[in-house]
Amino acid sequence: MTLLAQPLRIGSFDAPNRIMQAAHSKQYSDRVESDRETAYFVRRARGGCGLFVAGNHLVHPSASTRGFQDAWRPEAVDANRRMTDAIHEAGARVLVQLNHHGAQASPEGPDGPRAVLAPSRILSPSTGVATAEASPRELRSLADAWADSAERARLGGFDGVEVHMAHGYLLHQFLTPLTNRRTDAYGGDLEGRSRFPREVLRAVRARVGDDFTVGIRIVLDEHHEGGLDAAAMREVVAALRAEARIDFLDTAAGSYHDVHWVFPSSAMPVAWLRDDVAALKAANPDLPVFGVGAALSVEEAEEVLGSGIADMVALTRGQLADPDLARKLLTGATEGIRHCIRLNQGCLGRGSQGLPVSCTVNPEAGRELEPVPAVAATPQRWAVVGGGPAGLRAALDLARLGHAVTLLEREVELGGQLRRAARVPGRSSVALLVADLERDARAAGVELRLGEPATIEGLRALGADAVVLATGAVPPEGSSLAVDEAFEGERPATIDAWRAMDDPAALGDRVLAVDDDGTARASGVLLALAASGAAIEVVTPFEQLLPHVGTGYERQLVLRSLATGGVVRRTAARVRLDGGRAWAVDVLTGEATPLADPTAIVALTPPAAVGLERQGAEALEGTLGVPVHAIGDARAPRGIDAAIAEAWQLARGTAG
Repeated sequence: MTLLAQPLRIGSFDAPNRIMQAAHSKQYSDRVESDRETAYFVRRARGGCGLFVAGNHLVHPSASTRGFQDAWRPEAVDANRRMTDAIHEAGARVLVQLNHHGAQASPEGPDGPRAVLAPSRILSPSTGVATAEASPRELRSLADAWADSAERARLGGFDGVEVHMAHGYLLHQFLTPLTNRRTDAYGGDLEGRSRFPREVLRAVRARVGDDFTVGIRIVLDEHHEGGLDAAAMREVVAALRAEARIDFLDTAAGSYHDVHWVFPSSAMPVAWLRDDVAALKAANPDLPVFGVGAALSVEEAEEVLGSGIADMVALTRGQLADPDLARKLLTGATEGIRHCIRLNQGCLGRGSQGLPVSCTVNPEAGRELEPVPAVAATPQRWAVVGGGPAGLRAALDLARLGHAVTLLEREVELGGQLRRAARVPGRSSVALLVADLERDARAAGVELRLGEPATIEGLRALGADAVVLATGAVPPEGSSLAVDEAFEGERPATIDAWRAMDDPAALGDRVLAVDDDGTARASGVLLALAASGAAIEVVTPFEQLLPHVGTGYERQLVLRSLATGGVVRRTAARVRLDGGRAWAVDVLTGEATPLADPTAIVALTPPAAVGLERQGAEALEGTLGVPVHAIGDARAPRGIDAAIAEAWQLARGTAG
């Protein structure tokens, strides 16, 4: 038996193996658990996952949030029981995370306005709202709410509860001097700052008894000046353990002051918590420790156990991407893993906008209740034009449904713009998607014709019943798409973003980048240019640099990387060339500031869709006489999520 396959005793129950999914809010439910949430967990339980933590069940009306579950509602018991019974029947165990967002709660709750409670009056780093200092009476009420919620969780069939003391939420806010500035018994030294979390633990344990599992999620290091480092957080754990019995430790890092530690993107190390998890385990050898961010890769999950770093391996986004990941690891079938690429776009990016979570590489995530077609009702011959993410995924899914598929790619390599994206510092994980798609397309029997440009005559010769146009997009020859033009007066000669990324050495040592895009795409270009060693000056008509980067929780990292790379930024400005000199012109005042003479001007204007021989899908359909479907950037330039999702939807629509 492999180490991953061994059961683990966690308080009062045994997890069937050592692979888990940590808590993650998906917004599939509102107020109480839903069938959609249940189906998500059950699919992954059948895929081999041994333990789940159902995330962010909120313990009090002052924390209720649309798209989240309320642990305090009496009706939650029956809804929870339906879900936990289904998970148990599928062979897995499930804990529930009990939480209060504290300063991160919205002042507008589902049922109306409310005060935002926190240890002290502070400005919320997530909402910008000034919080209200919770009174001792309110704290007693909240401790009772945690106990009530834990009791309902037990009645609802959960195997245990996880008291959330991490991620900058209420209990964490009490523990850290960053947000706890109280001068009463609930503030000051460790004894005072830990008082309320200890009271909550004591109340929960008293309510559920010693025969029910109670653990905590705890920050390992706040990674913030003035906050608690790893050694201080281990002292916090010791103080909590001295108060009440704790059955497990679940790990996390950071808070909303440094949110990239809470929701790490591809720019963060894969094993971003590895050393701190190991130190926590060494300090608590008698307790099960859940290793979040501890594996060097999903294929090396067992090494976490073998090295004694943790007792359980959390592969949360990995199982969002591949619901059969656990089974593949347990059986050694790792060559077929579909990898998470850690861009946070389909999962956290959607969730941060109040949308149900999905997955960039797995658009089926969250749609487990929908029927999955096994084979097309009428197999056909399909031609796919373009070997980027949209074309590859369309070819793969069509072939899996039984269609005969030929993919034409003008380049000698597959991947399209993903190959360029994978060269951006911090985004090398994109290469995993290219490799997975190519591997799976070949295994599905797709005929891949590389180095073969598509033509009208060639498509006719294939005799295809339908064509997929996945030709992608290119930088436009025209001017800005922004209402406020990025250039004032005559537009100078510029170099497009793709050429600039492909040959940054040709740009010279002083580059002026004009950004009228402001998206993650633009940030990738800027990161690549900054890594070239040239002096980069960015001018943008937007009021802030890269205003549309943020939903993937990497904004801080991107801006910090650009700043440390010496990038000079000028916001709310247009570029004007006058008398051979470049000027930044303030969009509000018209004041002009001279710019350093650039050796090249790079325009980051959003790309435009590419057709085939100057024809879009509708015109091409008339020419070929067969249905033509434009997907991904060939339909409208967007991101990887759209490319993959539209390809999958197209293929599924052929099943009949």
